Amino acid sequence: MPWSGLKKGMGFMFRRAATLACAVFAGAAFVGLSTGTAAAQAACPDVHWIGAAGSGERTPVELAQNDGMGRVVYQSLQELSAQVQQDGRTMTAEAVEYPAVEAPGEDGGVGEWLGFIGSVDAGSAALGKQYEGFVQRCPASKVVLAGYSQGAMVVHRNLHALEASPNLAAVLLVADGDRLPEDPTLNLGTASGIPERGKGAAQDWPILAHAPSPLSPAMGARTISVCNLGDAVCDYNPDDDDSSVAYARGVAIHTSYARTAGLDWTAPLHFLLGGPDAQVPAPQAPEAQPVVPLSAPAPTP
Repeated sequence: MPWSGLKKGMGFMFRRAATLACAVFAGAAFVGLSTGTAAAQAACPDVHWIGAAGSGERTPVELAQNDGMGRVVYQSLQELSAQVQQDGRTMTAEAVEYPAVEAPGEDGGVGEWLGFIGSVDAGSAALGKQYEGFVQRCPASKVVLAGYSQGAMVVHRNLHALEASPNLAAVLLVADGDRLPEDPTLNLGTASGIPERGKGAAQDWPILAHAPSPLSPAMGARTISVCNLGDAVCDYNPDDDDSSVAYARGVAIHTSYARTAGLDWTAPLHFLLGGPDAQVPAPQAPEAQPVVPLSAPAPTP
């Protein structure tokens, strides 16, 4: 197939996507603690957050906002952090560090597409290294991975490799370009439960875009995927490619997540972390073994 055909097939995700709020986390931010790396902390946290914001969110202005995570991911972090801290547990967070290049515009060439996919691949590799580094330092901490749009792809592409990791407690994918309707994830948003809806744009060309295969039930049980009908990235419709009206509508839907407080996915994430709603009463400890509060520092390696 000629590249012009591929360009059409890749759809909104790889056309005119410079206006979309996709992406990747940049820098490192710590909730309730001074900025720094996990290694600099005196003790490991109970919960650690790693995630990615959207294409174009690596500019100096963007890096200064939302701790380099982008609006959707940072708001998600703030809400979950508040819940975790109410439990008496500690939580830190860091951003994935990678290029997060702008997605190609309408007239973008093959080189720009390959550069975009290369950015996603670089982000996937960076996240994997950051995850490995953290769990080596803090083997008892729980980890949450989160991403929005291109950043969701960065996270998604690590899930097969991290399935066996005992540290990975929860995953949040918002407007995921790699989304598959058949993935056994906890699906939220208006595309949920509708057959054949909620397919990510990159999945339309899995070989070119390196889109991942379906997730296992074990990984799906820890993963929340959020997608709304008509989203140009996670609910891609190739029939909309040539319609400027459909394009504008898809962009508006794609950028509408987390516009208000009280996110639908905060409570499920908290549940996956073993929050109070998810816990069952523990057996009474012997008198000689006092119960250790959740706020106690996790053991260091």
